[in-house]
Amino acid sequence: MNRVLVMIAAGWLAAPALAGPPERGKPVAGAARKVPGTGRSEASTAPREFKVDLHDEAPYFEPKRLRVPSGGTVVWENHGPGLTHTILIVASEGPVRSGPIAPHEKWTHTFTGSAVVKTSCEVHPYMYGIVIVGDPPGELIKSVTSAAEISTPGVETATITEFPMPVPNAVPGILAVDRQDNIWVTLGGGGWANINFPPLGRFARMTIDGDITLYNTPTADSGPSGLLIDDAGTVFITELMGGRIARFTPQTKTIEEFKTPTTPSWPTGLALDRSGGLWFNETKGNKVAVLRRDGTIEELPVPTDGAHPTGMVIDNGGAVWIAERDAGKLARLRPGGGFVEFGLPTRDAKPAGMAVDSRNRVWFAERAGNKIGVIERGEVREYPLPSSNSAPFFVVADTDDNIWFSEVYGNRIGVLIPATGAIIEFGIPTHDAWPGGLAFDSQGNLWFTEQLGNKVGVLMNATAALADAVRRAAQGSAAGPATNEHHHKQ
Repeated sequence: MNRVLVMIAAGWLAAPALAGPPERGKPVAGAARKVPGTGRSEASTAPREFKVDLHDEAPYFEPKRLRVPSGGTVVWENHGPGLTHTILIVASEGPVRSGPIAPHEKWTHTFTGSAVVKTSCEVHPYMYGIVIVGDPPGELIKSVTSAAEISTPGVETATITEFPMPVPNAVPGILAVDRQDNIWVTLGGGGWANINFPPLGRFARMTIDGDITLYNTPTADSGPSGLLIDDAGTVFITELMGGRIARFTPQTKTIEEFKTPTTPSWPTGLALDRSGGLWFNETKGNKVAVLRRDGTIEELPVPTDGAHPTGMVIDNGGAVWIAERDAGKLARLRPGGGFVEFGLPTRDAKPAGMAVDSRNRVWFAERAGNKIGVIERGEVREYPLPSSNSAPFFVVADTDDNIWFSEVYGNRIGVLIPATGAIIEFGIPTHDAWPGGLAFDSQGNLWFTEQLGNKVGVLMNATAALADAVRRAAQGSAAGPATNEHHHKQ
């Protein structure tokens, strides 16, 4: 069931930049009229209703931005065609839920007071809307009409440059940086996670100046997903829709494909071991597999049925780790064989991206748990993110063992400083960009994909940007960072 989340809070993320005053919705019924001789207005006796149409595909919420008076009623009408939604209003006096709204059904709610309200689908928060109720403070209105996001305490600004992709709806997913600081990125299109774009079979190489060269996989519409580069510069790609692994040699511009024995397999996360074996998850096949140098593929079933592994990393000792997304577990494959599973303390955490730091700690994102986790010697620690429903996805460790992560729904790049537990977040200029993969270049710039923004972005000199943000926080000019953590030993 889909739930549409409505937060009544000035600090919630989200309105895209507006050229003028917030757009007013068209009343369904009722209007204000002048009171003769007074210059004042009063409401007519008819209900003051404002309509929001819900759609399964873009624009999702129509209008996206709505301004209503205090006492105004908003009518949500589900135009489908197929999804059922549940409106949830979270206010200081407690939550209000609509119950299921099937296609062609409606639900209404009357707003009072003054507030900026973000509406979004709790399951698919790329469906969103903004409602401005009454007369919120001018500073808040200004932040909505002049910024890409509603300003959020503790969210930093930094130099971020964005490079649009030359292919419409390419959905850039995972990227990696080679020894020459070229950025390689998958362009798999949609067909998954309710991204209603056609799948593609492309990937690209981009220079740090933004020059882009496109490549095609031999299998059309294969949905390239994961990507990594070995020391020789060979590019490996998992083809989600094609059920294949691609191996591209830039020097000769040749590409080979290796089909997985299991169909459908949905290969996703991948990692290289010391012998050159390419390990990868089969999310739909519920297996872990390895592509040997000779082109053979060996598959190993994941211990828990329906785990749907996604994230993967190989630690400094050569052990393969996987994130069992739908089982809420991590699993370690010993070099000699056999899995060991570790349950996570947060229920329905949906672990995703994984990384290893120099101390051999395994870090992971909890996309639904809204936390960054780490496992060390069997003990799991979790760090809740400052903002709810941020959906952390990909993680990468820098040279100082700070853990950087993308926030898909939060529209930020975050960084956890393990030494202090502090979390710093950097806003992305493009609204609803859906940041995905992350990678550092040799100069310390942090590159990231914008899946729905259809761009590749870069946070220039990320280490310096972090140091500057920490310094300002220490001076009291930023909100206190999150320092709470939870421990769970197994």
